[in-house]
Amino acid sequence: MRTQPNLSRLATSLLALALSLAYVPQVAAQAPYELHPDARRCYQLRQSDPEAAAQLAAERLAGGGLAPPDELVFEACRAVSRALMGDRDAALAGVEAVEALLASHPMPTGFELRALSNAGATLQLAGDITGALNMHERALRAAAREDAWEAQVVSLVNIALLHGEELAAYQQAENLFAQAAEIDDAHGSGKAIVSYNRGLNYLRMDRRDDAHAQFALALAAARSANERMLLDRAQAELLALDAGPGARAGLRRLIGQQRKAGDVSGAARSALLQAQLALDAGDAGLAIEDVDRALSLLPDSTFQTERRDAHALRTAALAAQGRWREAYQANARMHDEQLDRLRTNQLASMARIQATLVDEHNRDELALARQQREVSALQATHERRQRNLAFGALAVLVLLAIGFFAYQRRVTRRLRRLSTRDSLTKLLNRHAAGKRLNAMVPVRVDAGDARAVIFLIDIDGFKAINDRHGHDAGDAALITVARTLVAACGPDAVVARWGGEEFLVGERGLDRAGAGQTADRLRRAISGATVGGGVGTVTVSIGFAAAPVFPAPGSAASGAAAGHWPDAVILADRALYAAKRGGRDTWVGLWGRAGAPAAIDDVLEEPGAAIADGDVLLSAGRPGFAWPRADAG
Repeated sequence: MRTQPNLSRLATSLLALALSLAYVPQVAAQAPYELHPDARRCYQLRQSDPEAAAQLAAERLAGGGLAPPDELVFEACRAVSRALMGDRDAALAGVEAVEALLASHPMPTGFELRALSNAGATLQLAGDITGALNMHERALRAAAREDAWEAQVVSLVNIALLHGEELAAYQQAENLFAQAAEIDDAHGSGKAIVSYNRGLNYLRMDRRDDAHAQFALALAAARSANERMLLDRAQAELLALDAGPGARAGLRRLIGQQRKAGDVSGAARSALLQAQLALDAGDAGLAIEDVDRALSLLPDSTFQTERRDAHALRTAALAAQGRWREAYQANARMHDEQLDRLRTNQLASMARIQATLVDEHNRDELALARQQREVSALQATHERRQRNLAFGALAVLVLLAIGFFAYQRRVTRRLRRLSTRDSLTKLLNRHAAGKRLNAMVPVRVDAGDARAVIFLIDIDGFKAINDRHGHDAGDAALITVARTLVAACGPDAVVARWGGEEFLVGERGLDRAGAGQTADRLRRAISGATVGGGVGTVTVSIGFAAAPVFPAPGSAASGAAAGHWPDAVILADRALYAAKRGGRDTWVGLWGRAGAPAAIDDVLEEPGAAIADGDVLLSAGRPGFAWPRADAG
């Protein structure tokens, strides 16, 4: 069964990140140092007019004569403003300048904390997730040292965003949000940023009621504090969740306000919410227009997660229009772009660490040169010391390099595992399963007509399980079905979570009779398994098709026109839908006859005609099953 993806399950990534920048704790005001007036103005401008903020910072830095704390603030302000404008290279250069100032000058109380918080936000906007996480953790430690509770709240929120948006560790993110809320509540603050971002994380966990409650809290807090940007964003989320008659009109009004205020990511998010409403209403064409509107608002080099969400929604809209091939291709491209982004992040982390090692080595060389001038009378002793220091520095560099590469290997393995496995069931995800299926489909089919067979398995009445027993019980049902499928299939089988409550199994070397027997065996195995949480047992409906769909006769190799495994998936989905309409808890198979003259695209669109012509052979788990008419309701 195909299900349209809900925006509650699309990561909203950098939607709230820019908001966190407005909440950098003003601990510097506690120190005797008086901040440059234009530095304060720069921080005020970065949200409403980041271009003006970047220009102001550049002018003051070019003028020279600034004290190190003021220089630090202007560099941090320029970096985050450039990130908000989409200038990734300039933003990363600004972070390097901030790091250099922190390393070379002692700063008044609170200035290190301000700089680290803004540098972390800049790196996250620029897509350097590893660097952003490191910066936010350093900011959290600095906030704890200085007992700055507001900074602790903001740092916890930023770290939680990274866990939820980039690693899909939603429960870990919720734990961090709860910790931030506890600190915030203890001081009677009730910051809108905490409840707003916590609501976004609840959406990703598909806890819509909890999300609604958090957005309502964020709306009230933003209205009380006159925080226009958060007020508009919370209103947009509530409009989409309530999905009332005027929801689209309300979102259209908010998009205009957000664009006028310079809230690029907020306007894009509202456009994506409009797209989901259109898709839920059955207007996939309008949904695609809304997605294009959201993409047109986003700069090319930043807000990559929102861009990913937009592409995912476009894929769902294409699928809803029955444009299966385009939907599959768009989904594959999206996964490839995500892997490229992960690789880019790792390369950026490596370059940053290598640059740090070079800087440390250069500082050592300068120190040695000064010693040589000061102790020229002890030249021989100094030369021995220099050699010893050089060997020591080399040993340190070697140890650091070994540690770094070991860390990189762990991170790479984890990212590879996250990119190929479903986080709940631990099965292969759709992208990883597709690569395995590519190698499974035979080029030639022997006289026994044995092929690769694609089985799509869908849990019957899954929504009722969630509604009656709660989402924890629904998760338990998914895990039970996943474990049962793994136990019931051979070691060479492909077993994957295909989406929602739908699973895919790929088996090689089955003929038509064997495929039917396998489908019935999987159905009986699942119906005999016990699900916890008060659910008891579940049933499934199964559809299957063989790949290639129409193999060449004899020993000839089958080409693309024969129907590769993506076509078999679409045909199996048609069979699954027929099994659902036929009463559930059964299976239906569609088996293309070798050498049949039928056009694969026509068969995928409506298999009924091919069944009637004998080009596709129908199998079913129930006697007397008839393929439903194309005009049946």
